[in-house]
Amino acid sequence: MERNTDTLYILRFIAAIMVVWYHFGSPTFFSYNGGEAVNFFFFISGFVMIVANARYFKSENTEFARKEFYVKRFARIYPLYFLALLAQAIFHYCIKTIDTPTVKYRLIFEVLGIERWLYVGAFNAPGWTISCEFFFYLFFPFLIVYMRKNEKKYKTMAWGYFIFTYCLTLVLSYLSELHLPTIPKLVVTGLRLNPVFLISIFILGMLCGKVFLDRKALFFRNQINSLITVILCIAIVFLVKFYVPGYYVLANGLLSPVYFVMVLAVTSFKKKDTAFFSSKPIVFLGDISYSIYIFQAPFMNYFKMFVMPIGTWPALIVATLALIAFCSILYFTVEMPCKNLILNLFNKRRAPKEPDFAVL
Repeated sequence: MERNTDTLYILRFIAAIMVVWYHFGSPTFFSYNGGEAVNFFFFISGFVMIVANARYFKSENTEFARKEFYVKRFARIYPLYFLALLAQAIFHYCIKTIDTPTVKYRLIFEVLGIERWLYVGAFNAPGWTISCEFFFYLFFPFLIVYMRKNEKKYKTMAWGYFIFTYCLTLVLSYLSELHLPTIPKLVVTGLRLNPVFLISIFILGMLCGKVFLDRKALFFRNQINSLITVILCIAIVFLVKFYVPGYYVLANGLLSPVYFVMVLAVTSFKKKDTAFFSSKPIVFLGDISYSIYIFQAPFMNYFKMFVMPIGTWPALIVATLALIAFCSILYFTVEMPCKNLILNLFNKRRAPKEPDFAVL
Protein backbone atom coordinates (compact mmCIF):
# COMPACT_ATOMS: atom_id res chain seq x y z
CA MET A 1 0.00 0.00 0.00
CA GLU A 2 1.50 3.33 -1.09
CA ARG A 3 2.02 5.98 1.56
CA ASN A 4 0.13 9.10 0.54
CA THR A 5 -0.83 11.78 3.04
CA ASP A 6 -1.49 14.50 0.45
CA THR A 7 -5.22 13.80 0.65
CA LEU A 8 -5.27 15.07 4.23
CA TYR A 9 -4.53 18.67 3.22
CA ILE A 10 -7.94 19.33 1.74
CA LEU A 11 -9.64 17.66 4.72
CA ARG A 12 -7.80 19.94 7.15
CA PHE A 13 -8.83 22.98 5.12
CA ILE A 14 -12.49 21.91 4.93
CA ALA A 15 -12.53 21.22 8.67
CA ALA A 16 -11.10 24.68 9.39
CA ILE A 17 -13.73 26.37 7.20
CA MET A 18 -16.51 24.37 8.86
CA VAL A 19 -15.38 25.64 12.26
CA VAL A 20 -15.40 29.22 10.93
CA TRP A 21 -18.93 28.80 9.60
CA TYR A 22 -19.99 27.13 12.83
CA HIS A 23 -18.87 30.19 14.80
CA PHE A 24 -20.03 32.93 12.45
CA GLY A 25 -22.74 31.47 10.20
CA SER A 26 -26.47 31.44 10.72
CA PRO A 27 -28.06 28.18 11.97
CA THR A 28 -27.55 25.68 9.15
CA PHE A 29 -26.32 22.18 8.53
CA PHE A 30 -22.72 23.36 8.84
CA SER A 31 -23.29 24.98 12.20
CA TYR A 32 -25.15 22.02 13.71
CA ASN A 33 -22.62 20.25 15.95
CA GLY A 34 -19.98 22.19 14.02
CA GLY A 35 -17.47 21.85 16.82
CA GLU A 36 -17.01 18.20 15.85
CA ALA A 37 -14.35 19.34 13.37
CA VAL A 38 -12.13 20.10 16.38
CA ASN A 39 -12.05 16.40 17.28
CA PHE A 40 -10.94 15.65 13.74
CA PHE A 41 -8.08 18.14 14.20
CA PHE A 42 -7.04 16.39 17.41
CA PHE A 43 -7.08 13.00 15.68
CA ILE A 44 -5.16 14.22 12.63
CA SER A 45 -2.62 15.88 14.91
CA GLY A 46 -1.75 12.55 16.55
CA PHE A 47 -1.61 10.84 13.15
CA VAL A 48 0.69 13.47 11.65
CA MET A 49 3.03 13.47 14.66
CA ILE A 50 3.69 9.75 14.19
CA VAL A 51 4.15 10.02 10.43
CA ALA A 52 6.48 13.02 10.85
CA ASN A 53 8.62 11.03 13.30
CA ALA A 54 8.59 7.77 11.32
CA ARG A 55 12.41 7.54 11.36
CA TYR A 56 12.37 7.11 15.14
CA PHE A 57 10.88 3.63 14.81
CA LYS A 58 13.78 2.51 12.61
CA SER A 59 16.52 4.27 14.57
CA GLU A 60 18.93 2.24 16.68
CA ASN A 61 18.65 4.91 19.36
CA THR A 62 15.56 4.23 21.49
CA GLU A 63 15.67 7.70 23.07
CA PHE A 64 13.42 10.32 21.53
CA ALA A 65 14.79 13.82 20.85
CA ARG A 66 12.36 15.62 23.14
CA LYS A 67 14.04 19.03 23.05
CA GLU A 68 14.14 19.10 19.25
CA PHE A 69 10.51 18.02 19.07
CA TYR A 70 9.37 20.73 21.51
CA VAL A 71 11.27 23.45 19.65
CA LYS A 72 9.84 22.38 16.29
CA ARG A 73 6.29 22.36 17.65
CA PHE A 74 6.81 25.73 19.33
CA ALA A 75 8.16 27.21 16.09
CA ARG A 76 5.21 25.87 14.11
CA ILE A 77 2.39 26.72 16.50
CA TYR A 78 3.23 29.47 18.95
CA PRO A 79 4.07 32.56 16.80
CA LEU A 80 0.62 32.64 15.18
CA TYR A 81 -1.06 31.65 18.44
CA PHE A 82 0.55 34.64 20.18
CA LEU A 83 -0.07 37.05 17.28
CA ALA A 84 -3.78 36.13 17.18
CA LEU A 85 -3.99 36.63 20.94
CA LEU A 86 -2.29 40.02 20.60
CA ALA A 87 -4.70 41.07 17.83
CA GLN A 88 -7.62 40.08 20.04
CA ALA A 89 -6.21 42.04 23.01
CA ILE A 90 -5.71 45.17 20.89
CA PHE A 91 -9.30 44.96 19.70
CA HIS A 92 -10.59 44.42 23.24
CA TYR A 93 -8.64 47.23 24.89
CA CYS A 94 -8.44 49.77 22.07
CA ILE A 95 -11.56 49.33 19.93
CA LYS A 96 -14.42 47.45 21.59
CA THR A 97 -14.77 45.42 24.76
CA ILE A 98 -15.41 41.78 23.89
CA ASP A 99 -14.75 40.00 27.19
CA THR A 100 -15.27 40.38 30.93
CA PRO A 101 -12.94 42.41 33.20
CA THR A 102 -11.36 39.13 34.34
CA VAL A 103 -9.48 38.89 31.05
CA LYS A 104 -6.57 40.91 32.48
CA TYR A 105 -6.03 38.18 35.05
CA ARG A 106 -6.40 35.37 32.52
CA LEU A 107 -4.05 36.76 29.88
CA ILE A 108 -0.93 35.34 31.51
CA PHE A 109 -2.40 31.82 31.25
CA GLU A 110 -3.44 32.51 27.67
CA VAL A 111 0.07 33.67 26.76
CA LEU A 112 1.51 30.52 28.32
CA GLY A 113 -1.01 28.43 26.39
CA ILE A 114 -2.33 26.62 29.46
CA GLU A 115 -5.77 28.22 29.75
CA ARG A 116 -7.76 25.08 28.97
CA TRP A 117 -5.70 23.14 31.51
CA LEU A 118 -7.18 25.39 34.19
CA TYR A 119 -10.57 26.73 33.09
CA VAL A 120 -13.19 26.73 30.35
CA GLY A 121 -12.79 28.75 27.18
CA ALA A 122 -10.16 31.20 25.99
CA PHE A 123 -9.89 34.93 25.32
CA ASN A 124 -9.25 34.11 21.67
CA ALA A 125 -12.00 31.50 21.49
CA PRO A 126 -10.28 28.96 19.16
CA GLY A 127 -7.22 29.13 21.42
CA TRP A 128 -8.67 26.60 23.85
CA THR A 129 -8.02 23.80 21.36
CA ILE A 130 -4.44 24.96 20.82
CA SER A 131 -4.01 24.89 24.59
CA CYS A 132 -5.11 21.25 24.40
CA GLU A 133 -2.60 20.63 21.62
CA PHE A 134 0.18 22.03 23.81
CA PHE A 135 -0.83 19.48 26.44
CA PHE A 136 -0.77 16.68 23.86
CA TYR A 137 2.66 17.71 22.60
CA LEU A 138 3.99 17.78 26.16
CA PHE A 139 3.28 14.06 26.52
CA PHE A 140 3.92 12.96 22.92
CA PRO A 141 7.64 12.13 23.39
CA PHE A 142 6.78 9.79 26.24
CA LEU A 143 3.85 8.23 24.37
CA ILE A 144 5.87 7.49 21.25
CA VAL A 145 8.61 5.84 23.32
CA TYR A 146 5.99 3.70 25.03
CA MET A 147 4.49 2.81 21.64
CA ARG A 148 7.88 1.70 20.33
CA LYS A 149 8.71 -0.39 23.40
CA ASN A 150 5.42 -2.28 23.46
CA GLU A 151 2.97 -1.59 20.65
CA LYS A 152 0.51 -4.23 21.82
CA LYS A 153 0.18 -2.62 25.27
CA TYR A 154 -0.10 0.79 23.60
CA LYS A 155 -3.07 -0.42 21.54
CA THR A 156 -4.81 -1.71 24.67
CA MET A 157 -4.08 1.53 26.51
CA ALA A 158 -5.26 3.70 23.58
CA TRP A 159 -8.64 2.01 23.14
CA GLY A 160 -9.16 1.46 26.86
CA TYR A 161 -8.40 5.07 27.75
CA PHE A 162 -10.61 6.32 24.93
CA ILE A 163 -13.61 4.29 26.16
CA PHE A 164 -12.96 5.32 29.77
CA THR A 165 -12.64 9.04 29.03
CA TYR A 166 -15.65 9.07 26.71
CA CYS A 167 -17.89 7.48 29.35
CA LEU A 168 -16.52 9.70 32.10
CA THR A 169 -16.98 12.91 30.12
CA LEU A 170 -20.54 11.90 29.28
CA VAL A 171 -21.21 11.72 33.01
CA LEU A 172 -19.52 15.09 33.53
CA SER A 173 -21.62 16.55 30.71
CA TYR A 174 -24.78 15.32 32.40
CA LEU A 175 -23.68 16.75 35.75
CA SER A 176 -22.84 20.10 34.14
CA GLU A 177 -26.50 20.44 33.14
CA LEU A 178 -27.72 20.04 36.71
CA HIS A 179 -28.28 22.89 39.14
CA LEU A 180 -25.12 22.38 41.16
CA PRO A 181 -23.56 24.86 43.62
CA THR A 182 -21.19 27.33 41.96
CA ILE A 183 -17.85 25.71 42.85
CA PRO A 184 -18.82 22.09 42.00
CA LYS A 185 -20.37 23.29 38.74
CA LEU A 186 -17.16 25.14 37.80
CA VAL A 187 -15.12 22.02 38.57
CA VAL A 188 -17.40 19.73 36.57
CA THR A 189 -17.57 22.12 33.61
CA GLY A 190 -13.81 22.62 33.63
CA LEU A 191 -13.12 18.90 33.64
CA ARG A 192 -15.61 17.97 30.94
CA LEU A 193 -13.40 18.95 28.00
CA ASN A 194 -10.10 19.11 29.83
CA PRO A 195 -7.09 18.03 27.74
CA VAL A 196 -6.34 15.22 30.19
CA PHE A 197 -9.45 13.53 28.73
CA LEU A 198 -9.34 14.82 25.16
CA ILE A 199 -5.83 13.46 24.70
CA SER A 200 -7.50 10.07 24.16
CA ILE A 201 -8.47 11.28 20.66
CA PHE A 202 -4.88 12.32 19.98
CA ILE A 203 -3.60 8.95 21.25
CA LEU A 204 -5.93 7.11 18.86
CA GLY A 205 -4.63 9.31 16.04
CA MET A 206 -1.10 8.23 16.95
CA LEU A 207 -2.13 4.58 16.77
CA CYS A 208 -3.70 5.20 13.37
CA GLY A 209 -0.41 6.76 12.23
CA LYS A 210 1.52 3.65 13.30
CA VAL A 211 -0.88 1.37 11.42
CA PHE A 212 -0.37 3.59 8.38
CA LEU A 213 3.43 3.39 8.66
CA ASP A 214 3.38 -0.39 9.08
CA ARG A 215 1.05 -0.78 6.09
CA LYS A 216 -1.03 -3.26 8.07
CA ALA A 217 -4.41 -2.21 6.68
CA LEU A 218 -4.48 -4.85 3.93
CA PHE A 219 -8.16 -4.17 3.22
CA PHE A 220 -7.24 -0.79 1.73
CA ARG A 221 -4.81 -2.16 -0.81
CA ASN A 222 -7.88 -2.46 -3.00
CA GLN A 223 -8.70 1.06 -4.21
CA ILE A 224 -12.40 0.23 -4.57
CA ASN A 225 -12.51 -0.73 -0.90
CA SER A 226 -10.87 2.56 -0.02
CA LEU A 227 -13.29 4.62 -2.09
CA ILE A 228 -16.37 2.90 -0.66
CA THR A 229 -14.98 3.28 2.88
CA VAL A 230 -14.31 7.00 2.45
CA ILE A 231 -17.84 7.60 1.13
CA LEU A 232 -19.41 5.59 3.96
CA CYS A 233 -17.30 7.29 6.64
CA ILE A 234 -18.12 10.78 5.36
CA ALA A 235 -21.80 9.84 5.24
CA ILE A 236 -21.64 8.54 8.83
CA VAL A 237 -19.89 11.68 10.06
CA PHE A 238 -22.48 14.00 8.51
CA LEU A 239 -25.48 11.89 9.44
CA VAL A 240 -24.37 11.55 13.05
CA LYS A 241 -23.43 15.21 13.13
CA PHE A 242 -26.88 16.20 11.93
CA TYR A 243 -29.18 13.66 13.55
CA VAL A 244 -27.54 12.97 16.92
CA PRO A 245 -29.03 15.56 19.25
CA GLY A 246 -26.93 17.22 21.89
CA TYR A 247 -23.47 18.68 21.54
CA TYR A 248 -22.19 16.69 24.51
CA VAL A 249 -22.66 13.31 22.84
CA LEU A 250 -20.20 14.14 20.04
CA ALA A 251 -17.92 16.63 21.79
CA ASN A 252 -15.94 13.95 23.61
CA GLY A 253 -14.74 12.12 20.49
CA LEU A 254 -17.52 9.65 19.68
CA LEU A 255 -16.57 9.64 15.99
CA SER A 256 -12.87 8.94 16.56
CA PRO A 257 -13.17 5.27 15.48
CA VAL A 258 -14.79 6.49 12.25
CA TYR A 259 -11.89 8.90 11.72
CA PHE A 260 -9.50 6.00 12.33
CA VAL A 261 -10.96 4.02 9.43
CA MET A 262 -11.49 7.06 7.20
CA VAL A 263 -7.92 8.34 7.51
CA LEU A 264 -6.49 4.91 6.68
CA ALA A 265 -8.74 4.77 3.63
CA VAL A 266 -8.03 8.33 2.50
CA THR A 267 -4.25 7.85 2.75
CA SER A 268 -4.27 4.53 0.87
CA PHE A 269 -4.85 5.93 -2.63
CA LYS A 270 -1.96 5.99 -5.05
CA LYS A 271 -0.51 9.42 -5.68
CA LYS A 272 -1.15 9.18 -9.40
CA ASP A 273 -4.86 8.81 -8.60
CA THR A 274 -4.92 11.81 -6.27
CA ALA A 275 -2.87 14.25 -8.33
CA PHE A 276 -5.42 17.02 -7.74
CA PHE A 277 -4.99 16.78 -3.96
CA SER A 278 -1.21 16.91 -4.38
CA SER A 279 -1.36 20.11 -6.42
CA LYS A 280 0.31 23.18 -4.95
CA PRO A 281 -2.92 25.20 -4.46
CA ILE A 282 -4.58 22.40 -2.49
CA VAL A 283 -1.50 21.69 -0.39
CA PHE A 284 -1.21 25.41 0.31
CA LEU A 285 -4.81 25.55 1.54
CA GLY A 286 -3.95 22.76 3.93
CA ASP A 287 -0.83 24.60 5.06
CA ILE A 288 -2.79 27.73 5.98
CA SER A 289 -5.62 25.84 7.69
CA TYR A 290 -4.03 26.41 11.11
CA SER A 291 -3.78 30.15 10.47
CA ILE A 292 -7.42 30.22 9.32
CA TYR A 293 -8.46 28.42 12.48
CA ILE A 294 -6.52 30.44 15.06
CA PHE A 295 -7.14 33.85 13.43
CA GLN A 296 -10.85 33.44 12.73
CA ALA A 297 -12.05 35.26 15.87
CA PRO A 298 -9.80 38.35 15.78
CA PHE A 299 -10.10 38.66 12.00
CA MET A 300 -13.89 38.50 12.08
CA ASN A 301 -14.00 41.08 14.89
CA TYR A 302 -12.06 43.56 12.79
CA PHE A 303 -13.98 42.63 9.63
CA LYS A 304 -17.37 43.22 11.24
CA MET A 305 -16.21 46.48 12.78
CA PHE A 306 -14.51 48.07 9.77
CA VAL A 307 -15.81 46.29 6.64
CA MET A 308 -19.35 44.92 6.94
CA PRO A 309 -21.60 42.97 9.31
CA ILE A 310 -21.76 39.21 8.88
CA GLY A 311 -25.46 38.43 9.02
CA THR A 312 -26.08 36.69 5.73
CA TRP A 313 -24.44 33.86 3.81
CA PRO A 314 -23.14 36.15 1.02
CA ALA A 315 -21.47 38.33 3.65
CA LEU A 316 -20.01 35.27 5.38
CA ILE A 317 -18.62 33.98 2.07
CA VAL A 318 -16.95 37.35 1.44
CA ALA A 319 -15.54 37.35 4.97
CA THR A 320 -14.28 33.77 4.56
CA LEU A 321 -12.52 34.60 1.29
CA ALA A 322 -10.98 37.66 2.94
CA LEU A 323 -9.82 35.47 5.83
CA ILE A 324 -8.21 33.00 3.41
CA ALA A 325 -6.46 35.86 1.58
CA PHE A 326 -5.27 37.36 4.88
CA CYS A 327 -3.92 34.02 6.12
CA SER A 328 -2.18 33.43 2.79
CA ILE A 329 -0.26 36.67 3.23
CA LEU A 330 0.37 35.82 6.89
CA TYR A 331 1.88 32.48 5.87
CA PHE A 332 4.68 34.13 3.88
CA THR A 333 5.20 37.24 6.02
CA VAL A 334 4.91 35.88 9.55
CA GLU A 335 4.33 32.13 9.90
CA MET A 336 7.21 30.77 7.82
CA PRO A 337 9.75 33.52 8.68
CA CYS A 338 9.10 33.08 12.42
CA LYS A 339 9.30 29.32 12.16
CA ASN A 340 12.57 29.44 10.21
CA LEU A 341 14.06 32.02 12.58
CA ILE A 342 13.33 29.93 15.67
CA LEU A 343 14.64 26.73 14.08
CA ASN A 344 17.79 28.46 12.81
CA LEU A 345 18.53 29.87 16.25
CA PHE A 346 18.01 26.44 17.79
CA ASN A 347 20.25 24.73 15.24
CA LYS A 348 23.01 27.31 15.73
CA ARG A 349 22.98 26.80 19.49
CA ARG A 350 22.97 23.03 19.04
CA ALA A 351 25.81 22.98 16.49
CA PRO A 352 29.26 22.17 17.92
CA LYS A 353 31.43 25.23 18.37
CA GLU A 354 34.74 25.61 16.58
CA PRO A 355 37.75 25.24 18.90
CA ASP A 356 39.62 28.44 19.72
CA PHE A 357 42.95 26.75 19.01
CA ALA A 358 44.31 24.08 16.74
CA VAL A 359 44.18 20.58 18.15
CA LEU A 360 47.72 19.14 18.02
